[in-house]
Amino acid sequence: MRLALSLAALLSAFGFWACGGNDSVAGTATQTENTMASLDTLKGVVYHKDGTRAKGAVVRMVLSTKDARVGTPEFRETETDAQGLFFFDDMKADSFQLAVVDSATDEILYLPQASAEDDSLVLEKAAKVKGFLTYGDSALTSVSVGSHFNVYVSGLPFFESVFAPGGFELLVPGGSWTIGFCPGDPFVIEKLQQAGVPDSVIFRSWDMSKSLKAGESLSLDTLMWGVSKRPASAEPASSGSAEPKSSEDKKDTTETPVTPKAWISGQVDCSNLETCDSVEVMVITDLFGFEFASGRTLEYEVQAQTDTQGRWWLPAPEEVPYDSFRVEYRQRSGETVTNVGLSRYVKKSELEGLKDTLSIGTATMDKYSWIEVGVRLVVNQQDGQQSENCFMNSVVLGIEGTSHFVRTMTCNMFVLTYLPSGMQKLLLYSGDAMVVSALQEAGSPQYSYVSTFDQNLTANSGISNLWLTYTPPTVK
Repeated sequence: MRLALSLAALLSAFGFWACGGNDSVAGTATQTENTMASLDTLKGVVYHKDGTRAKGAVVRMVLSTKDARVGTPEFRETETDAQGLFFFDDMKADSFQLAVVDSATDEILYLPQASAEDDSLVLEKAAKVKGFLTYGDSALTSVSVGSHFNVYVSGLPFFESVFAPGGFELLVPGGSWTIGFCPGDPFVIEKLQQAGVPDSVIFRSWDMSKSLKAGESLSLDTLMWGVSKRPASAEPASSGSAEPKSSEDKKDTTETPVTPKAWISGQVDCSNLETCDSVEVMVITDLFGFEFASGRTLEYEVQAQTDTQGRWWLPAPEEVPYDSFRVEYRQRSGETVTNVGLSRYVKKSELEGLKDTLSIGTATMDKYSWIEVGVRLVVNQQDGQQSENCFMNSVVLGIEGTSHFVRTMTCNMFVLTYLPSGMQKLLLYSGDAMVVSALQEAGSPQYSYVSTFDQNLTANSGISNLWLTYTPPTVK
């Protein structure tokens, strides 16, 4: 039997599914890439693998597209009758994708380039992708996305609805695919796009780790949509050797959410980790800790957490006071910090004109390091004579581009811990905020009042009994 095709008017519009709502998203079907023809009806029959006719199977007809990497295409959908027959009363092109799903028997068929010759369709056992989807409770946008999401094969008409947090089982053709997920309401997607949220944030994806054969199953880790954030109150107490923490000046986490126009994203290398997810992320724009020196409490503020592939998303920082910024990472086991990491220096210029998402690359996670450091007071660098008048001078110690800064007195020994390994810059300058402010206002070069010491830190180890000398600066 051949598909019965007769000449008639073109179909005016195809069906629409939520995650393919924007024609600018790769994978959304358009008329541009197709050979158009005046076609009318399309008929066919669907069989199970055992030769019996498939009743109630879902048939989806999709226009062929050149680029189908993200999202799902537009399609028309019907069901087979008791004899396995299906019928579309209108067509729009002489080539198209054709997908058939029989969820009752877990059978499936996908033809990427179907035509009028494909009139007798035989299903085969589907592969399955199983997983759990949840979403971050964060100020991603002022648009409430609700709990309805869709999980789909990017570019193909195979999808399932999920009410997050919840599990899903997606029937897919054999092969290796990209699994996408996004809000399930097309109106929500439209509002997100109108609010300026880029598609790279709305449409998330997961690359399958292996190619599936018919009948095989793949269990994914938890998929996370949104930006997962733990409240600042979850910060563990100081263990004595670490920097002291304060509950003062904590940011109000109930602020009205804003809609950022630009985003940054990154990933952590999970080769040294037991799991990739829930690595805590903090953007560091105050590279030298001067805000801390002026009295602001400095502590690790969890701004986002990674998903199960080690990826994260955050709004781009609104202000970058210096020429670059960094991102610090931290992983816990319960309340114990186990692994830390640090991104590259991200140039401020990379954010200029940014309207979508800037990927800052992948950072290596490893066991943390530490430094036991003390500061001796030398009033006159010419004679190098150490002063015993220690408590007259406070200093700031810290690691450039991190959250690790402390104010202490000269002659004291202090331990900076939870430090990223590798070559780091240890900073030393006056702990008197008025002195630092006066030097900055006077236009003094930073090197004249901030001393920098390169330190090569070893993971799961540290540096003991490191003494530095400090001479109070003067404003000329």
